[in-house]
Amino acid sequence: MLKKLKIFVERLIPMSMGSLVLFVFIIYLLFVVTKSMTSNYYSNKDIEAEEQKLTNMEAEIISLKNQIAYYHTATFKDREAREKLGYKAAGESVLILPIDKEEEKAADSGLTDVGVEKPNYILWWEYFFG
Repeated sequence: MLKKLKIFVERLIPMSMGSLVLFVFIIYLLFVVTKSMTSNYYSNKDIEAEEQKLTNMEAEIISLKNQIAYYHTATFKDREAREKLGYKAAGESVLILPIDKEEEKAADSGLTDVGVEKPNYILWWEYFFG
């Protein structure tokens, strides 16, 4: 019985037991190396994404610092005082204009529609050859 099992195993697996163990070990090593390579690839992708986020945040921080510096300038304070509070500088005079009504806005255009009697290509033909 044991002899028949050994013959069956030899037919099923055409290599010695040592070769089989070596083959299984090589397959296992290939699996481990492939798994570590994919893990390394995805972690590198994550690192690149986080570095990009960091770069974007640093640019945003610089922009916000520039805005803060601008808000502390006299130019910004003067502009805000003029726009929001209606202040003026010494020697200036303020003009307050009335708000345009809708009827007045449409009437601003001085051009009237002129009807063209001939098509454009005929006018060009007459210009060059007529």
